Amino acid sequence: MAESQGLVASRLNTFYVTILKSSHPLMLLLHLIGKAAPIVFYLIGSFFLNFTAQFILVVLLLAFDFYFTKNISGRKLVQLRWWYDPSTKTTETFTFESYKQYAPGPPINSIDAKLFWWSTYLVPVIWMVFGIFCILGFKIFYLLLVMVAAVLTGMNAYGFRNCDKWDPNPNSNQTDSWFQMPTIPNIENLTRLATIQSFFQNRS
Repeated sequence: MAESQGLVASRLNTFYVTILKSSHPLMLLLHLIGKAAPIVFYLIGSFFLNFTAQFILVVLLLAFDFYFTKNISGRKLVQLRWWYDPSTKTTETFTFESYKQYAPGPPINSIDAKLFWWSTYLVPVIWMVFGIFCILGFKIFYLLLVMVAAVLTGMNAYGFRNCDKWDPNPNSNQTDSWFQMPTIPNIENLTRLATIQSFFQNRS
């Protein structure tokens, strides 16, 4: 028991020291918490919540993580941002902002970059593993929740991967400020969440 407690304390101390090496420790911590929180409530939420409440809570946490990573922590930690615009008249529906447009910008901290990319790529894999267990256990409704999680986290990983590989045209005119804060998501999304809740309540 004492050895296990000492090991946990050592791991926590190592994590604390690593976070302190970040250029933006609070932002990095919030980023990691945003990735971990939906997984934690997916695993243990059923112990104190019914399925409907757990479903909605996990989806809200996933939506927050998606928005926070795409618009805030991605800009701060790795100086990248992307968004998808299906209404564009051109063939390029993805739009990118990158530190490459503003070179020589502030350097990217190696700790920030390493933990950002590891968490961004690892989390979709975790959700896909959960999906396999749901299929094997015939947990259809939980599979739906896992699919939502895999799509949101996978889309973020795909968007940031493309943004990181993007080579901007140096002759293009950049009109958006790098530090412009993103707009608040459309409130219609809340209506969609209420529709999902009604769907499960009618079947309970």
